[in-house]
Amino acid sequence: MSKKCLITGGAGFIGSHLAEELVRRGYEVTIVDNFYKGKNKYHNELMREIRVIPISVLDKNSIYELVNQHDVVFHLAAILGVKTTMEKSIELIETNFDGTRNILQAALKGKKKVVFASTSEVYGKGKPPFSEEGDRLYGATSKIRWSYAVCKTLEETLCLGYALEGLPVTIVRYFNIYGPRAKDGPYAGVIPRFIRAALQGEDILVYGDGKQTRCFTYVSDAVEATIRAMDEKVNGEIINIGSENEQSIKEVAETIKKLTKSSSKIVQVPFEEVYPHGFEEIPNRRPNVTKLRELVQFQATVTWEQGLKETIKWFREENNG
Repeated sequence: MSKKCLITGGAGFIGSHLAEELVRRGYEVTIVDNFYKGKNKYHNELMREIRVIPISVLDKNSIYELVNQHDVVFHLAAILGVKTTMEKSIELIETNFDGTRNILQAALKGKKKVVFASTSEVYGKGKPPFSEEGDRLYGATSKIRWSYAVCKTLEETLCLGYALEGLPVTIVRYFNIYGPRAKDGPYAGVIPRFIRAALQGEDILVYGDGKQTRCFTYVSDAVEATIRAMDEKVNGEIINIGSENEQSIKEVAETIKKLTKSSSKIVQVPFEEVYPHGFEEIPNRRPNVTKLRELVQFQATVTWEQGLKETIKWFREENNG
């Protein structure tokens, strides 16, 4: 009998890829999503193959019932993004923390396995490479951009508290995941935002001087590592999911311009023109992936340029669809 998997936030970017891959491997999959960011044509295709429950993780009674109908819960539902953090910090904190608490409380009774999706944001302003057991350094409380990181840190702490009560839970920290279906728009990450601008011949806006670096991870690699986190041998562990391929934001813009053969200009924009008071940039973010290799025997396989080409191809098809 196949395992039954519940994915919260399963209609989102990573969640939808995870749902598809689990179905391909023979799992029974149900997704929970409140379609906070709206629906698109892909969601109609997803619903033909996977059971979809259009509710919020804040619906405690429904969540309790659903969790106990499944063997594994992948908890990806969250409000996220730097711009969202800056503009909707109260909603973000209340939704993310209460949603995670509902999932953990529901899972405890039947000792259901939980894979909790966290973020590299929790490392704050520390010095890379970031290891799972390393110290964190955040900015002042008045720098509201840290509210997402602080909330996720508290959710992680809650997960580990439930682990002490016997709940099989694993925390995965995602590092800058990209790929097809990544959300475009004012709250988007740099890659979908740059690709859209390049394809439309608009200026590619680089915030700050563009020297800040990130390690980008293709979504299929992130999904494979997330599935491996189901293994009981990593219960109670925190695992970075990322690559060691470091790129400056300016290099990202230049590579996307080259691959799209775009005539767009790359334009630097001061942070203060983009974000309100309370923003603080993180100059570098690179994971230590030792635990990823040793505990789940995985390392990212999709090259930077290969992943970008696939992502650009998807955006072209979306624009022409």
